[in-house]
Amino acid sequence: MKFISFLNKIIFSTWFLALIPAFLIIAILPPLGSKYTLLVEPSDKHKYVYVYQDLNSDSISEIIYMEKGLPFFFIAVYDNDHHIFDQWNLRDSINPLLSEMIFGNFDHDRYKEIYVFTYKGDSLFLNVNELIEPHGTRMERVFITKIGYKNGEVVSILNPAGFFDENGDGKDEFYFTISSAFNLGPRRLYSFDLVNKKLISSQFTATICLFPKMIDADKDHKPEIFGSMSASGNYRTNVPYTDSSTWFMVFDDKLKFKFPPVEFPGFANGLDINAYENGSFTGYVLSHWAGGTDTTVLKSGILIYSSDGKLVRSRLYSDLGLTQYTRSFVIKHPQSDRIYLLENKVLELNSKLEVVRSIILPFRSAMLPYQADVDGDGEDEFLFYSGDEQKLSVYNSGLDKLAEIKFHTEINIWKFSRYSSKYHEYKLFLRAGKNSYFLKLNKNSYYYLGYLVYPGIYLLIFLFILIIRRINTYQVVQKETLKQRLITLQLQGIKAQLDPHFTFNTLNAVASLIYLEDRQTAYDYMNKFTQLLRGMLNDAERIYRSVAEEVVFVSTYLDLEKLRYGEKFNYEIKIGEGITQNEQVPKLVLQTFAENAIKHGLMPCADGGILIITIDRENNCVKLTIEDNGIGRAKAAGQSTSTGKGLKITGEFYDILNQINKRPIKHVITDLYNETGDASGTRVEVWVPIEE
Repeated sequence: MKFISFLNKIIFSTWFLALIPAFLIIAILPPLGSKYTLLVEPSDKHKYVYVYQDLNSDSISEIIYMEKGLPFFFIAVYDNDHHIFDQWNLRDSINPLLSEMIFGNFDHDRYKEIYVFTYKGDSLFLNVNELIEPHGTRMERVFITKIGYKNGEVVSILNPAGFFDENGDGKDEFYFTISSAFNLGPRRLYSFDLVNKKLISSQFTATICLFPKMIDADKDHKPEIFGSMSASGNYRTNVPYTDSSTWFMVFDDKLKFKFPPVEFPGFANGLDINAYENGSFTGYVLSHWAGGTDTTVLKSGILIYSSDGKLVRSRLYSDLGLTQYTRSFVIKHPQSDRIYLLENKVLELNSKLEVVRSIILPFRSAMLPYQADVDGDGEDEFLFYSGDEQKLSVYNSGLDKLAEIKFHTEINIWKFSRYSSKYHEYKLFLRAGKNSYFLKLNKNSYYYLGYLVYPGIYLLIFLFILIIRRINTYQVVQKETLKQRLITLQLQGIKAQLDPHFTFNTLNAVASLIYLEDRQTAYDYMNKFTQLLRGMLNDAERIYRSVAEEVVFVSTYLDLEKLRYGEKFNYEIKIGEGITQNEQVPKLVLQTFAENAIKHGLMPCADGGILIITIDRENNCVKLTIEDNGIGRAKAAGQSTSTGKGLKITGEFYDILNQINKRPIKHVITDLYNETGDASGTRVEVWVPIEE
């Protein structure tokens, strides 16, 4: 019962009632601002900047230009204040579509090298320069291989894979792939030993990974090389690993197959390969896209292979509700790598290829995804861009939205590099054709102040409910005041019933004394009766009076009764030490029970009776005890013709008072018995709460 009372107290409290609407409002509110702010700064003054790179490991980016001069192509390196370190002139042609500038540190010193592939006709050359270090590594026009070259145009693409010390000499080999259009040139994976100027290539294949990744996928401390594959259908002759199919190919550091390539038949198909780790499992996630019209080939889907090339699990994209070209991403995570599929939304899959989360991206049109480290924390963010909507959104690796901004550029092939100023301010440099921009992701220092809106909403609702309750309480008080006035009138009616009864007895007694010509006694009797009437008239509008007033009143009344009955009874009033006599008690509370005790208990007694009134304090109440040694209620009921109206009125009197009071007045009537079991009187106990 106590628990239910406590629960009701909580549920109906103002603070709890305010929680419910506040929670509902907060739940439907849009985000209250962004935790990050994305700034895009056009970099027109750096229009010819090709890339930023920290070449000397001082945490400050150098500025690198690459242009066609007269007569040579050149590369120039500047510091942050645009003071030139050096310029490197290259005698052969440079084609950014063939190869970008590549940066590495094969000898593991503090200076990075710049790797540039140049060509003359169909001959490809490697050039290496530790440009910022005068005594650093230099290599010029190291012949690599013949490339695709037709009608004066290069038709080959070279992509770097990475660096790794394959032969254990403490210096890394440089890995890269070359793929040529049609059947004009090589489609191979290469590694170049810069110390011995030795070139190693994989076996000839009709297809090769276009965008190679160099990752230790099987945790053997040696890298595997793999990437995106496509079935272009250029080789019509019988060659190894025809490009009329896509192939799941993985090379080791010696450029050998880790396992026999797995064929995915079908012209115009595509295959994205990503390393994948889940606990102790290591392998690959493959995203296969069937782009041709041949319906007999494997349909588009997502697959998981073990590190030795065995299929573990697969699922069709159609089962996931994906119907268009789907990009796949695998993001490293301590427990299990995260698999993301991107179409017009993002799906996150678990190791069973089940959808664990669906993320609706803020785009209504086609978008392009990019990955780059926007905030400089060493971890790439996702950048989603829509040219139609001119909008750029940035998400973290967990696909939580960080920021969004209006942005537009005509070129959708973006190149990124990290920029750190001499003041160590980080920005991401974006080059799109000849346009360039700085992207900066700033943490919003005032973001968390936005959360004050939530307690503000709660506080407003709390105050609203509190005001409503106060208004309601005021209305209730007004109503209760009227009710109390009505009860007061009812109590005055009760008083009117009590007063005539006592007056009638008194006048009879006075009449008897006058008849007996006992003038002095009659005078005393009338004097006390006058005092009693004066007290009753003065208190006519009151419901309560002090203990002192009540004692004076009941004493006067008992004196009058003694004058009438003589030694038929005696009385005694005891006041406890805890009583100040200022405590408020209901008017007539003592007189009513005293009158009843005399009339029904003491008067029928043969011997003289005694009435004892005790007033004390008990449990924050005034305890009133009226005890007589009369004949008891049972015997009195058999002898008396009284209707008991006095006690009934008293009970109703207390019931009405208890409707007003916070704490009820209680009274108990106890029959007393002697040792032989005979009635020996009555005790009435009344507890009147003391209002603090």
